[in-house]
Amino acid sequence: MENQNNNLANNSEYEKLKNSRFKQQKLPAWRPVPTIGTTIAIFLCFGIVFIIIGIIVLMYSKEIFEKTILYAPTTDCPDTKSTCFINFQIDEDINSKVMFYYQLTNFYQNHRRYVKSKSNDQLLGKDLTKEQVTTDCDPIITNKDLEMGQLRSFNDTSIILPNDQVAFPCGLIAKSFFNDTFAIKPTATGAPQDNPKSPIFINDTGIAWAADLELKYKRPENKSVLNKMWIDTTNEHFVVWMRPAGLPDFRKLWGRIDGLKKGEYTLQINNNYSTKIFNGSKAVVMSTVNAFGGKNTFLGVSYIVVGGICILMAIGFFIGDRIQKDKSN
Repeated sequence: MENQNNNLANNSEYEKLKNSRFKQQKLPAWRPVPTIGTTIAIFLCFGIVFIIIGIIVLMYSKEIFEKTILYAPTTDCPDTKSTCFINFQIDEDINSKVMFYYQLTNFYQNHRRYVKSKSNDQLLGKDLTKEQVTTDCDPIITNKDLEMGQLRSFNDTSIILPNDQVAFPCGLIAKSFFNDTFAIKPTATGAPQDNPKSPIFINDTGIAWAADLELKYKRPENKSVLNKMWIDTTNEHFVVWMRPAGLPDFRKLWGRIDGLKKGEYTLQINNNYSTKIFNGSKAVVMSTVNAFGGKNTFLGVSYIVVGGICILMAIGFFIGDRIQKDKSN
């Protein structure tokens, strides 16, 4: 009798569940049907909000300091290995951090063959053979392929690296590493008054992504393998370069400056990197940043344009509704 009661109870619960509104898909649902009034209101609201955001972004962008100095190829800095000096003016004190970038134009780092030309295992510090890196690093496999003349170990400059030895690191990205260096000094006549002879410190630490430094780039633990490297793969300038840019005109972070005083300065450039092969140019960009990033009017203008389109759509719906009502009457 007890089993029969249990079976009846179970059957009753099953039938109840089977016929529930959830099982039969009869749950209550809200199905809004937009009217012409709500449509106009929605477009107006979005339009006003977008325009306000666009104006705020433009105001923030306007407050950002940015100075671009084109240095090559120019008469002051020809496209040959040399040391160049370019004077520039800072018109007002900048008390916030200044990002120091180098900028290249017409350099397609996003080319598929270029992006693939590296060995991730080698960059983790593994000593690989030619056969192991050929597929990943083609066409830059050996030191001879780097076409940099007589290479020496970065760890011990007394060691000359054999031409037929596997390039460490190998690949097109490593071969094309940007190796210009920069220094900023106040000029003798227009220097900041507080310390006219002090050079400007450019902090080049902490410029690479922490995840890249921790997970993707490591030095070999074996000293004999370390001595095979022509460049330090944990150098932050190298790590920044190894992250390809998506567009042919790009800038990469080279360092940070803790503010600049009003005055005249001299930019000293060790001009090592040739732009002839890609028919491009080189520049230095100094810029402050805010919550929206660097100076960028495109984002603000885009918001205003989209907001304007929304308002025009609202006006169009309103006029269309009035015309329809007039025809009905």
